[in-house]
Amino acid sequence: MNAESYMKKTLNIGITNPFTWPFVRRGAERLLNDLAVYFMEQGHRVHTFAMAPADDESNLTGIHASLIKERIKLPLRQLNSCHYFAAALQKHLKKYPLDVVHCLTHFDAYAAITARKKYGLHYKVVFQSVGIPVRAYFKSVPLDRFFFLKALEHADTIVVLSRFAQKMLKKDFNRDARILPAPVAVDDFTPDPTMDRPSNLPGEQILFSGDVTEIRKGAAPLCRAFAAVKKKFPHASLILSGNIDPPTKERLISYRGVTPLSDDIIFTDVGKIDQLPRLYRQSNITVLPAVWEAFGLVLVESLASGTPVVGVNHGGIPDIVTSPKLGRLVDPGNFQSAMVNVDGLTRAIIEVLNMQKDAKQYSAIRNDCRRHAEKYSCKSLGPAYETLYFSLVN
Repeated sequence: MNAESYMKKTLNIGITNPFTWPFVRRGAERLLNDLAVYFMEQGHRVHTFAMAPADDESNLTGIHASLIKERIKLPLRQLNSCHYFAAALQKHLKKYPLDVVHCLTHFDAYAAITARKKYGLHYKVVFQSVGIPVRAYFKSVPLDRFFFLKALEHADTIVVLSRFAQKMLKKDFNRDARILPAPVAVDDFTPDPTMDRPSNLPGEQILFSGDVTEIRKGAAPLCRAFAAVKKKFPHASLILSGNIDPPTKERLISYRGVTPLSDDIIFTDVGKIDQLPRLYRQSNITVLPAVWEAFGLVLVESLASGTPVVGVNHGGIPDIVTSPKLGRLVDPGNFQSAMVNVDGLTRAIIEVLNMQKDAKQYSAIRNDCRRHAEKYSCKSLGPAYETLYFSLVN
């Protein structure tokens, strides 16, 4: 069957992940949602499988969702709700005549592989490692390592998000993988055509979007850099949008030089999903000083909104920030759990803020950012996922 003819065939596609929006809002959950919507719009029958506070079966906007009640809510890597999901998912997969099951973690990939053998099912398994696969991660959790190795051995194809993830999978597990970046619903994040400046607020806005409590994300070095940026841009403010708890907030504003600026550091918590586009649009810059980032979804969302970015030259971020027209990359320094090059981060933020002083230059930057983000749109990347599925089932 040639490409033109088989692309007209309707597939039954299952997409699995332990968690889903709106209960959890991270990159994998966004990928689950965006892939499901894209394939539904292409006319395929889409089933999603994830955990939620209660069991539920729903069929909204043409996507069938099987939600499995989350259990074993223990803060332990050795035994947690993801392991429960790997067991509970198996009986759900046999209910539907699926052609492809696209798994976003090794937990559900193991479940799909096990269910296929146990129940004599005939679907193909796509294992997309949405993190960065390193052997050391599994050292203290033998059960996770077992799941991961089974996924690598028996999945019909392995997919990663970036060149760095591909390199690490080959280095630590001697397995090849195909790179497919996460398709992003960029039309949800568009520039404001009436805006000549990022916002009408009195000073420059610096945005961090992510889990503030996760040390590797780099909120701490960003707060330190912000103290230095304020010397050049005294009216600047820092917005930290994402999961935050009181101890982390207290720690961040207690750093030397940061405490006097506490009124200029705004913690928005997670907030509502529909607030994100506005946050990106009204900001002058989005900063993601994270290490071990598999992709960098927030950077694409920011660029789609016309807002330039600063990221760390590590993980999947260099795959996105490919030109100084889009922002800057910062060397992380000799880091352990988080980037340590605060001086470099400070310089990068100042450079990007300076880029936008001229209205004409800002307009060009906004257009360059948007054009680049469209390379990661569902329209641009979705067909590659669809072609992959057809190549497996035909």
